[in-house]
Amino acid sequence: MKKIKILIVDDEYAFCRSLKLFLEKIGFQTLIATNGEHALDILMEEKPAIMTLDMRMPGLNGYDILQKVKRLHPELFIIVVTAIDVPNMEEMLEHSGAHALLHKPIDLQKLSDTIYGFVGHLL
Repeated sequence: MKKIKILIVDDEYAFCRSLKLFLEKIGFQTLIATNGEHALDILMEEKPAIMTLDMRMPGLNGYDILQKVKRLHPELFIIVVTAIDVPNMEEMLEHSGAHALLHKPIDLQKLSDTIYGFVGHLL
């Protein structure tokens, strides 16, 4: 069976590496982008099924990426992983195309539950 690809988008490389190790340990293929432009390039080439997305990054931020991805890849399952805590953020992100919101520091069990909840629809 082909491994499901997950794109990790975060400007903190150490965070990306830790998340990559965890996700690969539980059976996923992972890709890393440390900025928005690179993330969009990877989306075009690799066609991942899932993306974790930080909101606060230099250049194209998470909101910019959400707007582009919603148009170009509406099938992509997007999990926003952020340290930002704004009232009504979940509702705002849902309207932008995100499917789930997790706060940093990330709860790995909650992340895997969210991913497996979606993966069940792919199988």
